[in-house]
Amino acid sequence: MKEVIVHPLPHLRGEIREVFIPIPADDEIVIKVVVAGSNVKDWSHITALNIAVNSGDDIAGTVYSMGASVQKTAEFRVGDRVAAFHRMLTPGGAYAEYAIAPAQTTFIIPQNVSFEEAATLPLVTLTAGISLFRRQSLPPPWNPRPPSSGPLPLIVYGASSALGTFAIKLARLSNIHPIIAICGASHEVVDPLLDFSRGDRIVDYRKGIDTMKASVKDALGGLSARHALDAISSKGTWVPLAQMLHESANSGPFQVSVVSGANRYDDADIPSSVEILYTYVGTGHYGEYKPTMPKQPADKAIVKYDVEFAFVFYRYLSRLLAQGDIYGHPFEVIPGGLAGVEEGLNKLKNGEARGVKYVYRVS
Repeated sequence: MKEVIVHPLPHLRGEIREVFIPIPADDEIVIKVVVAGSNVKDWSHITALNIAVNSGDDIAGTVYSMGASVQKTAEFRVGDRVAAFHRMLTPGGAYAEYAIAPAQTTFIIPQNVSFEEAATLPLVTLTAGISLFRRQSLPPPWNPRPPSSGPLPLIVYGASSALGTFAIKLARLSNIHPIIAICGASHEVVDPLLDFSRGDRIVDYRKGIDTMKASVKDALGGLSARHALDAISSKGTWVPLAQMLHESANSGPFQVSVVSGANRYDDADIPSSVEILYTYVGTGHYGEYKPTMPKQPADKAIVKYDVEFAFVFYRYLSRLLAQGDIYGHPFEVIPGGLAGVEEGLNKLKNGEARGVKYVYRVS
């Protein structure tokens, strides 16, 4: 079979090579890839580590083979349409004709969802889910807040990104409002996601930090905001978020979720009342952080249950998709199949993906 090895340096390029079809471990599924999706981490992580691998993790395709333990559950059958989140930086990635993923991060694609749409879902939805419902302990969509509940503000920075939009979609299903969505030119992606009758608002970050903070305060209308997600987590974006939370109430605790492991998040301007929480989506596979990762939960034991959360989350996501209660991110198909991976990742690296996810039709 063919797969793409992504070389990050001295410039980002893709090398197509011939390899054997993966053999699944007991808890794994081999998937014949129809569409692969891409994420910023597909180039940024390997650049930081200076390693060359098949870095794709979003898979949409059909079940080709299963490990012994997966076969016993009878949950999947050969030929099933599935989407999956591959274990990051391990063999068998999405940029290939056949890829491999654990059963707990694989789910059925409903018939009303295309492979392209499905390929936009796995990594970012679980990142949003772990950030909101595991790290910040907000109520998940299968146990939402009662309709009579009072306001529970959530600030989302980078709201038009794939991660930001899925965080908003999931928050709404949990009856979390008002949602203060901070974004820029791609706000038209965010507009349909918000319920303005519940106090949801859009704030434009391009007018400067001070104006942004004042606009958020105005949008909150005197409410105390204790929860925020930084879907960008670059160049100190978490600092004004932390300050907004601190300034919205007399006392903490406040929580800001961040998603990049490349930062320490120990800036002097972060108020002491604000807890920065790093989401490593790989805990959905391993149930633990790597020792060197920043801002891990104080209770390490609870992280092991992220594996169980991932299992439940993806099956519920499949149900939401079938019911039409959630849908994928806008996408752009990069032509050329596997040969287009190099182009797509360079476009991602250059910041050209505005309100869309790049996907590649492999077969």
